[in-house]
Amino acid sequence: MTTFLIAYLALTLNAEAAERGEALFRDVEQLSRTNQKAEALAKAEEGVRELDRAFAENKKIGRYGMDGLRLAARLAREDFLNHEKSLFFCGKMAEYADGDYWRVPARLETALTYRAMGDFERAQQQYDAIAAAGERYAPSSLLPQAEMVFFEMHDLQRGRNLLDRALMNEAVNGRERFHSLRNCAQRALARGQRDEALQWYAMLEKLPFGQAEERDRYLSQAWYEMGKIEESRGRANQAKSYYRQAMEREGGEMRFRVRAREALESIQYFE
Repeated sequence: MTTFLIAYLALTLNAEAAERGEALFRDVEQLSRTNQKAEALAKAEEGVRELDRAFAENKKIGRYGMDGLRLAARLAREDFLNHEKSLFFCGKMAEYADGDYWRVPARLETALTYRAMGDFERAQQQYDAIAAAGERYAPSSLLPQAEMVFFEMHDLQRGRNLLDRALMNEAVNGRERFHSLRNCAQRALARGQRDEALQWYAMLEKLPFGQAEERDRYLSQAWYEMGKIEESRGRANQAKSYYRQAMEREGGEMRFRVRAREALESIQYFE
């Protein structure tokens, strides 16, 4: 009877440890949103101690814990430039993962941290491991690998080839493809290369999407941004054309359709 009670109490305490750990990581997200970054990171370290206790007794770590670890890895890397701490949280993600569903995000975060360290060889090893995980997961590494080669390794020809392949691959997440394309355009604008920025946005019309609504949503933003570029250099007719396309795209994102209408009306008012 005593042995049973001890075992029961141990299981209960470790179940509670898992719940406490996940609750702490929910706090991490909230603290991060309110810009309390140092407090969030400290809370994440406390959460790991609880999750370690639960994991030692074969308790499954749930979504809040895994997502919280991913957020903690980003906080350490991006807000504190603490790459060692970021790798620690990435390692915990990989340790707790019971399959590729979480192991792949752990590798993606690990690769990002190695990239921040300038260790592109180790980052590439993570992308290679994701590609080897199978057809379901391989596309998730295509875009970040291409961005690393293009932006950070400065291998422009190979990087551009990789980018084009990733952007045209419908299996790669559509939102991530659009964000990457927009990032390319914004970087071009920062260099004063407006024609190149327009070319990046114009690529969106050629990209395949599984759902027409998704394509329309991104097109409305791209055309609005293209209108702003043309307006910034005094090409009113071209700007109006892009604004009109964005405004009239029925499946487009409403905020960009509204902004496009307001921009178009502003130009027409002063003509």
